[in-house]
Amino acid sequence: MSFHLIALLVIFALFGTSATYLIRFMYSYWVKKRLEVKYIINASICGLLVMLVSVISELAR
Repeated sequence: MSFHLIALLVIFALFGTSATYLIRFMYSYWVKKRLEVKYIINASICGLLVMLVSVISELAR
């Protein structure tokens, strides 16, 4: 497999992980009535990693 396809796979996995953290945040806020900031921080880290992998993938072309 080429590096570009592996980068796309990692980006896809990071988007899924980020969406999971956002759903956990919404559940804890709406159902449990607690504000869990750690989920937002984790989702933001996943978003930053997506940008980092995208930049590395474009530079490797």
